[in-house]
Amino acid sequence: MERWTALRLSFIVGVAFFFLAVSMLITGAVLPKWMAIFHLSGARAGRLFALYYFPYVVTTFVSGALCDFFGKKPVLVASQAFLALGFFVVSLADQFTTIEWGIFLAGIGGGFCEAPLTGLLSRVFPGREGYALNLSQISFGLGAASGPYLAGFLLERELSWRVLYFVPGAFSVLLFALLLRERELFAGENNEGFSLKRLRVFREWRALLFASFLAIFLYVGAEIGTSAWVSTYFVRELQRGFSLAGAAMGIFWGMITVGRLVFGLLARKTSYLVLLRFLILLSFFALLLFNLTRNVSIALLALLVLGLGFSAVWPLIVAWVAQHVNTFQATAIGLTVAAGGLGALFFPWFMGILADRIGLRFVFLVALVLVAGLFGVTQSRFFREGKA
Repeated sequence: MERWTALRLSFIVGVAFFFLAVSMLITGAVLPKWMAIFHLSGARAGRLFALYYFPYVVTTFVSGALCDFFGKKPVLVASQAFLALGFFVVSLADQFTTIEWGIFLAGIGGGFCEAPLTGLLSRVFPGREGYALNLSQISFGLGAASGPYLAGFLLERELSWRVLYFVPGAFSVLLFALLLRERELFAGENNEGFSLKRLRVFREWRALLFASFLAIFLYVGAEIGTSAWVSTYFVRELQRGFSLAGAAMGIFWGMITVGRLVFGLLARKTSYLVLLRFLILLSFFALLLFNLTRNVSIALLALLVLGLGFSAVWPLIVAWVAQHVNTFQATAIGLTVAAGGLGALFFPWFMGILADRIGLRFVFLVALVLVAGLFGVTQSRFFREGKA
């Protein structure tokens, strides 16, 4: 692929991942404001995450197969259309039910977005999937860090929460137009129809894929579950303002961004599993510290270390799949990402129910258990040594 095309891909992927992160995570920053305005219980508020991740899982599940059948362009164009519609619906809502519908539409767009973008990167950086996926996730991390931080900062200064959804909607319209006009980037795709070969391929790799699905499920459940409730925890449990709550999310996702840059470079020369197991152990001890303290400074330090620990887990697992499954790769990646979506669908909602029953202070024990389970999965025989 020519250098100019690769640069154009990098720009589109970077902006798309940035606002995909915003669509996923800004809700956690705005949630304390909505809970106060609409008088929501933890269970009702937590349902928002299920409303985003349920369509996300469904569309992610089918997006890889649609890419293999029809190509990535129509799927990516549809993703930006749904994201723009969802953002605008939320920004114009005057009832919480309308907000829920907007979040649902954004979830459809998010699900159509991630697997095709990941597949495009695998085409441009063959043999360097871990490196490329880590760098792409830096854009995601920037959106994840800056979005919630700016949301908390601006909300404390009485900016309307509607603006926080209108601006991403405008950028989704821009990406929609760019992708609709793009031709060269999608040239030469080999779209494959259904055949018995597809079933044979997945039977061959079923053990590897199942272990990868379980690992992603546990990891994303811990990551998104923590991110979803940390802002509300700082506001309601630790009695801090929106700015500090947004800063806590910013620290968490900022360190994920930094870690993906560092470990993206290390992944070019170091074993996947050495990095993966080290980062999971680091995450476990950071979560243990976060659960044991109510000191704000120590909690922020624990979130900083946790962000570093979580940083490269997702890219390393997805890159593992991309490296080991060559046929119908977009489908395999789509299924892996969908497994992560299942974790994000269930655990933030479950943590909201627990918050109503036992208090916000204890919901992060769920993330601790998930990370312990993740380490056990990566110790299994299905994760064998390999290079990034």
